[in-house]
Amino acid sequence: MTLHKIPRYIDSDKCTACGDCVEVCPVTRPSEYDTELVDRKAVYKLYAQAIPGSFAIEKIDTAPCRMACPANLNVQGYVAMVKMGKYREAVEIIMQDLPFPGILGRICPHRCEKSCRRLELDEAISIRELKRVAADHVDLSDIPVPEITSRNEKVAIIGSGPAGLTAAYFLALDGYQVSVYESMPEAGGMMRYGIPEHRLPRVVLDAEIENLKRYGIQIHTNTVIGRDLTLEELREHGASAIFLAIGAWKGLKLRISGEETSQGVSDVTAFLRDVHLGNLKKLEGKIVVIGGGHSALDAAQVALRLGVSEAHIIYRRSRTEMLAGPEEVEEAEKEGVKIHFLAAPISISSENDTVTGIECIRTRLTEKDTTGRRKPIPIEGSEFFIEADYIIPAIGQEPDFGDLAKAQGLKVSKWNLLEVNPETLQTNIPDIFAGGDVISGPATVIEAVEAGQRVAKYIAKYLQGEELPTEWQEEPPMGTNWVAPPKDEPAKDRLKIQTLPVEKRISSFEEVNLCADEEPAKQEADRCLDCSGCCECYQCVAVCEAEAVTLETHAQQEETTTINVGSVVLAPGFQPFDPSKFDNYNYANHPNVITSTEFERILSATGPFMGHLTRISDKKEPRKIAWFQCIGSRDLNRCDNPYCSSVCCMYAVKEAVIAKEHADYDLDCAIFFMDMRTPGKDFEQYYNDAKDKHGVRFIRSRVHTIDPVSGTDDLEVRYATESGELKTETFDMIVLSVGMETSPETIDLANNLGIDLTEGNFCGTTDFQPFATSKDGIFVCGAFQGPKDIPESVMEASAAACSAGVNLAPARGSLVKEKEFPDESDVTGEEPRIGIFVCNCGINIGGIADVPAIAEYARGLQNVVYVEENLFTCSQDTQDKMVEVIREQSLNRIVVAACTPRTHEPLFQETIRNAGRNAYLFDMANIRNQCTWVHSDDKVNATEKSKDLVRMAVARASLLEQIPDILVDVNQSALVIGGGVAGMTAALSLADQGFPVTIVEKS
Repeated sequence: MTLHKIPRYIDSDKCTACGDCVEVCPVTRPSEYDTELVDRKAVYKLYAQAIPGSFAIEKIDTAPCRMACPANLNVQGYVAMVKMGKYREAVEIIMQDLPFPGILGRICPHRCEKSCRRLELDEAISIRELKRVAADHVDLSDIPVPEITSRNEKVAIIGSGPAGLTAAYFLALDGYQVSVYESMPEAGGMMRYGIPEHRLPRVVLDAEIENLKRYGIQIHTNTVIGRDLTLEELREHGASAIFLAIGAWKGLKLRISGEETSQGVSDVTAFLRDVHLGNLKKLEGKIVVIGGGHSALDAAQVALRLGVSEAHIIYRRSRTEMLAGPEEVEEAEKEGVKIHFLAAPISISSENDTVTGIECIRTRLTEKDTTGRRKPIPIEGSEFFIEADYIIPAIGQEPDFGDLAKAQGLKVSKWNLLEVNPETLQTNIPDIFAGGDVISGPATVIEAVEAGQRVAKYIAKYLQGEELPTEWQEEPPMGTNWVAPPKDEPAKDRLKIQTLPVEKRISSFEEVNLCADEEPAKQEADRCLDCSGCCECYQCVAVCEAEAVTLETHAQQEETTTINVGSVVLAPGFQPFDPSKFDNYNYANHPNVITSTEFERILSATGPFMGHLTRISDKKEPRKIAWFQCIGSRDLNRCDNPYCSSVCCMYAVKEAVIAKEHADYDLDCAIFFMDMRTPGKDFEQYYNDAKDKHGVRFIRSRVHTIDPVSGTDDLEVRYATESGELKTETFDMIVLSVGMETSPETIDLANNLGIDLTEGNFCGTTDFQPFATSKDGIFVCGAFQGPKDIPESVMEASAAACSAGVNLAPARGSLVKEKEFPDESDVTGEEPRIGIFVCNCGINIGGIADVPAIAEYARGLQNVVYVEENLFTCSQDTQDKMVEVIREQSLNRIVVAACTPRTHEPLFQETIRNAGRNAYLFDMANIRNQCTWVHSDDKVNATEKSKDLVRMAVARASLLEQIPDILVDVNQSALVIGGGVAGMTAALSLADQGFPVTIVEKS
């Protein structure tokens, strides 16, 4: 049989179920156990008594925002940390994927927001702004550099733009010796010389570049390759790999008349570079910028700040095609930038070789071509003229190789870009890699970061002698199994970014966009839908002292295994019918229309309301509750379920009776039914008692419609009595008694196993073998065989197990391995030497009681010779240590002060047996349940009571004696009393398994 195993992402052997991970988990998910009436965390245990008792983490497919990010940034993770106000942790998550949280918190084009599933409800989360909020609240120098194992290999990086610095960052983290060479006076590349300060303050840029030096990265400025240093010299100095990240600094020409001969024409890269270098501090007159990207907007806005009277942008397409974001275009227009859409330059006019203006023509757009873009076509006769003193082409750039490419024999494409392996970014020269704008043309900072990530990975593989792939490696599809948006999630406004007043902007280079305040930012982060379940913030890793959840367990993968079996027992159960498909019951729209399963959880002492009878909408105690029977059963017209679900009548009666018992007031319970089916022992009596003793009303009527009562949370029911009289009643809550269905997953399983199903999609069986499927060796029990109550399910389970045992009889005992223990030391007559192990249980005990004080108190007790405190006494490493201590200290009595003996006593008894002591020379003090949990708000008394329990356990332990295990032979034969169908079937099943059987029949 082939099994598909979904990982728990937690080591079950180490997990002590202390719950510390739950306290720090930022992701909430609907609790399946509580029928989604309340939430749980992404790390959870389904319920307190779940087996195994360890926690698990829910992970589903990667969130779409992360998939959309070129750098694969863990958006959901850092957004969750901002929601919690954990800004340092948010920045640490960001820096797992890139070194520029503050920079990209300002200038990232945030394509992730276009994939945000919040768009299905209202507006995308302001993801970029939340990144900035985190970065602006953290000093990067406060984040410790991780421990790095140094390597001998050296890497030279040419260019200190985002691609080069990102590659340097990740290579340095891997321990390589990295040197960065920059031709300009300061590092940063286009981030410094191509993006103006009003968008990216230099203090932010400088801090994040300076932070990289803490990782051992050396940055050499004013160093031009070819002039000051050659690649050959870099190799001679020990560089085993070279990364060319020289960018694209050469502006493309407009190729129109007057461009080459007129003074006042400058490409946008040179213009912005001169501004930053201080070569251009003031401008007068008018400026025209050609282009529709960020650089065009930057140039126009910078010119206004330098003093021009007018700033124009000419763009040949429409507003929607602009590469710059809509909000950025609007802000530029507010500052006075005049944008001429659907216009193209024809020629530049000049007098005495000085620009006087530019001749333009209107354009129109064709239909979309194969690339998805609409081509601009000139409109004949639509020419117009714009006066100008400066013309700034901003239509793109290309690399300026000089002699570098030719001297090294590097391949260059027809687009004047370096040719590389698209996967590894390796050039045709094995030790030279290239990435960023030099291979792609002008791109965004985040795309350059992705290139830096990629090349760092493959340079490391190259230096380690691994064979690199020769072609692009397709990533496996990420999947679309995401968290469904909550049905009742209200629309919420997106965070509004505050900006400087326009008049203050254009008089300085002060940053325009202001950082959001903390509370609005937290509220914005709270809009996240947590699409992938666990956000992989790893806060659970940080707090798990038992090391049950680690980075390694988080990386666990789904597994498919094949096992050899002799029989299969199917017990997949059922799923409750979903009544949301019935509009007339208003289940999907009204919170006070609930299912019987949900009502069970409301009544339960371990449920969301601790057994207190509560109405969902307003948490009031309901005064009138109605039950509607046969929802999803005995209904061929609306759900194709003609069968009776067997249990609905009796559980409705039980719920009504228990609800009345829970209420300390006169609760009115009414059950609307077609006929009441009570096919079980004393069921009819229970039904009669509900009517006669408890006052439950039974109304024979099938209600068609539930209507909300306007202005209240109540519900109105109109129905016809048995006599035909029409009545209307108002109820506080209505419970839908839903039937049983086979889940789609179970149907798929049945099809895979090749077993027959009934018309109702239950397992097909026969009257004489109701537990045998249509396929030999596969048996069934429980509700998958057909709707039934618990007693019948238990009976069928025994029958199915017996039938499976018949097939397995020849192999019985063949795989049993008996655990071997060392010989027990006889301590008879020895004075008690008691060892005490006091457990912190994470913070379950140690967070309330004073464990060191308890241990110190225990040291003074009679016969105690050894006392030890443990973080988790039940962990495997502590068990191994206990064995050593018992032997070294010659302990002959053991006391563990920890949690419940019911779950942990057998573990500790096995441990002392491994140390050669009798299992019964052991006692346990339950200081968790009986002290720190009961008195969680009283630390002093919790500690004193713990001392009392330890003292009592020591007193008992002093009197313990060795008790030998007694083996009793079992006569493996059976006596069946009664020779009817049941008796004969049981006898045959036992006989088929090889056991002698005797039937006794009185007739």
